[in-house]
Amino acid sequence: MTVHAWLMAPLTHDPERRRTYPDDVYFREMAALLDGWEPDRADRALLLSTFVMFKPDAVVGRRVEPALAFLAGHGFEPLGALTVRVDARVCRELWRYQINAAPLAVIRAVDMILESGPPCVFVALRDTRGPGRTGTTAAERLAELKGSSKNRSADGGSLRGALGCELMCLNFVHAPDDPADLIREVGVLLPGRRAEALSLLAAEVSPRGAAEPAAVARELYAAHPAHTLTRPASSGASFRPAPSGMSDRPADPRSLLARVEELAADEDGFPLWDRIVIAAEMVEGLPSEGRPLIGPPPGTRPTHPRTVRTAGPPAAAAADR
Repeated sequence: MTVHAWLMAPLTHDPERRRTYPDDVYFREMAALLDGWEPDRADRALLLSTFVMFKPDAVVGRRVEPALAFLAGHGFEPLGALTVRVDARVCRELWRYQINAAPLAVIRAVDMILESGPPCVFVALRDTRGPGRTGTTAAERLAELKGSSKNRSADGGSLRGALGCELMCLNFVHAPDDPADLIREVGVLLPGRRAEALSLLAAEVSPRGAAEPAAVARELYAAHPAHTLTRPASSGASFRPAPSGMSDRPADPRSLLARVEELAADEDGFPLWDRIVIAAEMVEGLPSEGRPLIGPPPGTRPTHPRTVRTAGPPAAAAADR
């Protein structure tokens, strides 16, 4: 198969991804790895399955197990879990086509979170409701269910809403927007374990796999003290947004970036997660500084205006499996 074959519907409905990903090294490497897979196995891994990645704030904020319960209630069953380190470089590669528009102060605040100590937790999930019932792939359905970290008031019954997401940077989870993103992101996140991750996505639901993410979470909880993810009273006035906006943060982007850098360097003497919360509050509500190279794919997520495609089950996975 050519790399373009892995960008046909229902793997993506987005013309931007179809134009861009054939030149993306991660996607090309993953397409080469997938070549030769039996169609049924590829469908299980890419159309019936997806993943959620719990970030370090989900670990210290003790949100992993509540998130797993929420997902189970919506038909997503765990297949297994892997821990993965996401540093500043991996962050920039993972969100390469969106991070170009982010303010530099936001990027540095995200660096602080991802490099705070706990690893991220990659959890493979099977959509037990299946495309035949939902009319969409597992990745697309979870992307809708995940909710937006920017437009939280529009999220309703989203995963992030259920987890109490209050700040854009402290949003607990990541999930790919569609199967093409899933392919690329496995390549970015797990360069030495790509085949293992794909096999996990293609696996059948089992008691062992279902129990593994919660067991990994408990081990991480034991190694990393909990934090409320709220600013302690001793750290000074809050930067949480008021109706008039963020009046207490530096107005100049360069000064704001310098202030976040100071927090990252521990120049205030506060504990790490206190500094992370302060940084997340300071950058809350900052507007984008450009247009993402690639936006969300066509779909119906209310918080991201997009071209609405015709509803219906994916052609390659029309029946439940």
